Amino acid sequence: MKSLSNLFSLSKGILVILALSAILLIADRHNRNVAEAVGVITPVIENPVPEPGREYRIAIAYFAPEEGFDNVMNGLLDGLRQLGFIPDSNLKVSTSHCNAEISNIPSMLMSLDNQNFDLIVPTSTPVIQGSFKSVKNTPVVFTYCFDPLGAGAGSSPTEHLPNITGVGSFPPVPETMDFIERLIPGIKTIGTIYNSSESNSISVMKVAREVLKKKGITLEEITVTNTNEVYQAAQVLVGKSIDLVWITGDNTAIQSFDAIVKNANKAGLPIVVNDQEMVARGAVAAIGIGWYSTGFHSAEMVARVLTGSKPDAIPIENFVETDVLINNNAAKLVNLTIPAELQRLADYGVEKLELSHKLRFALVAYNDAPITEASVAGILKGLGEVGLVRGSDYDITIQNAQGDLATLNNIIDDVADGRYDLIFITSTPTLQVVSKKIKNTPVVFTCVADPVAAGAGTSFQNHLPNITGISTMGDYKGGLKLFSELVPGMKTVATLYTPGEVNSVVNFKTLKDVGKSMGIEVNGVPVANSSDVADAALNLTASRPDAICQIIDNLTSASFGAIAKAGSKANIPVFGFVSSQAYDGAVAAIARDYVQGGKDAVKLAVKILTGTSPSTIPFRYVSRSQMVLNPAAAKRSGIRINDRLLKKADGIVGSPVNNK
Repeated sequence: MKSLSNLFSLSKGILVILALSAILLIADRHNRNVAEAVGVITPVIENPVPEPGREYRIAIAYFAPEEGFDNVMNGLLDGLRQLGFIPDSNLKVSTSHCNAEISNIPSMLMSLDNQNFDLIVPTSTPVIQGSFKSVKNTPVVFTYCFDPLGAGAGSSPTEHLPNITGVGSFPPVPETMDFIERLIPGIKTIGTIYNSSESNSISVMKVAREVLKKKGITLEEITVTNTNEVYQAAQVLVGKSIDLVWITGDNTAIQSFDAIVKNANKAGLPIVVNDQEMVARGAVAAIGIGWYSTGFHSAEMVARVLTGSKPDAIPIENFVETDVLINNNAAKLVNLTIPAELQRLADYGVEKLELSHKLRFALVAYNDAPITEASVAGILKGLGEVGLVRGSDYDITIQNAQGDLATLNNIIDDVADGRYDLIFITSTPTLQVVSKKIKNTPVVFTCVADPVAAGAGTSFQNHLPNITGISTMGDYKGGLKLFSELVPGMKTVATLYTPGEVNSVVNFKTLKDVGKSMGIEVNGVPVANSSDVADAALNLTASRPDAICQIIDNLTSASFGAIAKAGSKANIPVFGFVSSQAYDGAVAAIARDYVQGGKDAVKLAVKILTGTSPSTIPFRYVSRSQMVLNPAAAKRSGIRINDRLLKKADGIVGSPVNNK
C-alpha cells in the first residue's frame, strides 16, 4: 500500500490532537502476548465460531438503567452478531439490574449463578466487584468499568481471579485536562462530584490530582455516598470559586446527572464529562469513552469463553476509544464560545491538515438513489469542514455507474491504477467490486448496510487491509418500536426487497429477525427492476398488512413514490428507513443520517491521511440516526402523532421547525 504518512507535516496542534482524539486502542501487545511468555497451557480460541445447533445462554447484570449501559450492551450484542451469535436465534440473553442498590447485588448475582448460564457478563464496577464473591459456578467476562484491577479483579492483567476476565476502559484523564485548558484558557479551579466508596472513581481522582497539580490547577472535590446527596452536593460545588464542573464516570453522579446540570446551568458553569452519553443531557463536551465500541470490542472475549476458552487463560484488557463530542446548545446556555479548532476536533478528530502536496481523491457511486446523493453530499461537506478547499487543497473525480454493473466495473478498473491518494465509495455493489479489484490504494466506504456480507472482511475488526468505512444498516429495531406506537396492535408488516442486491437481502433478513423478536410478522415481495415496483407494491397491499415498512436498498429507494402511492390507495400506512421517504409520503421514517455517514467517512479518511493504516481501523456504524414525521400522511392514514413525538422529531414534513 502506498505510504501516506509522508504527505503531511503535522504541526504541534496536530500532535496534541493525536493525543486527544485519535482512537486509543490500549489493548497493549504485552497484555495480548503475555500468556505465551509465561507458558499458559490452556488454549485460547482466537477465532471463536458457534457450534451448529447449539443455543448459548448468557446473563448480563448491570447497576441500573442508563444510557451508557444501553450503548455498551448494544455494542456487545452487535459484536456477537458479527461473530455468529444471534440473539433470539442461537443466543439467549437475560438481563438483570439491582436498581442502583449496592445491597441488592449479591442476591442478584447468586441467583444468576444458579441458573445454568454459559456465561455471566457483569457491568459497572459495583456489580463487577460483587461477582468476585457471588459467582462461583459460572465463567465471568466483565465490561463497562474503569479500573478492574483496582476493583480487585487481580494484581495484573494476567494474574487475576481464575473464573474471571474482561475489558476495562480507563478514562483519558490527561487528554481531558488538556482539552479543558484549551476550552477555558487560564482556568484556575475545576470542581467535581463522586462517590468516595466507588473504587473506579478513587482511581480516576488519583490520576486527576497528579495531572492537575502539574498544571497548577486546583481540583475541588465533593464526595457523596448515594444519589440522594447529589443535588445538595452540586449546590455546594457551584457555590465555590470554580470555573468548570468535571464529572467522570462515577455511577452515583451519573445516576443523578440532571441535578448536576440544573445547578451548573443556574451558576453559568460549563460541564465536561468522560461519558459521551451525558452530552445529550446537558454537558458542554465529552472527552469520552465510546461505550458502544467498548461493548463491541468485548464481544470477541465473550465469544472465546462461550466456545471453550478458560477465563484464566485470557488476560484482562484495557480498551479505550476516545472521541470528542461537543454540545453547542449547552455551551450557549452558559455563554461559552467553542473555539473553531476544538469544534473541528470534535467533528473530525483533527484541528488542521497541513499538506505537502495537493491531494487526489476519487469518489465512485453505483447509482443516483437519494441515499447515494446524501452520502456524496456528506463526503463533500466533511472535506470542507475539515478545512480542505476543493481545487486548491484537493481534486476529486466523481463517477457514477447509473446502476449498471458493467459500467461500475469499468470505473473501478479506471481508478485502481494508483494515481489517487484515497478512494471514497458508496453502495454495496461498489464495495463488492472494489473488494476484488483494488488492493493497494486506501478505500473508505459509506452507504453500505453490511460490509461483511459484501466481502470486505470476516468481521468489523478483521477486514481487507486497505479498506475501512461506515455501515449504514437500518435502525430496524428503533423503527418497528416507533411504528408499533403509531399503529397500536401492529402484528404484520410487508416490504419490497431486491434479491439481486446483497444489501437488500441482508436488510430484509434483519427486519424479519427484529420483527420476530417483537412478535411482528414480516412478509416480503421480491422485485427485480424499477419498472416492476408499481405492480409489486400493489401485490404488497393485497395481503392487507397492518403497515408497509420499506427496507433500504438501491432499487426501492429510487422508486419509493410508487410504494407510497400504493399504500395510500389501499389505506395502509407506509413507513420508511430513509429520511427522504417521509417527504415522499411515508407517515414516519427512522433513518440513518446518510449525510452524517458521509461526514463519518471523512473522519476515517483523515485518520488514514495522517498515517493510520486502514487495516487497524474497524468498520463503524454511522454515528447519527434521525426521526422524520409527516403529520399530513399520518392524518390520511388515520394516525395521530402525539406531542411527545413531535418534540422529539429531527424533522417534521411541512414545518420549518427542525428540532435538532
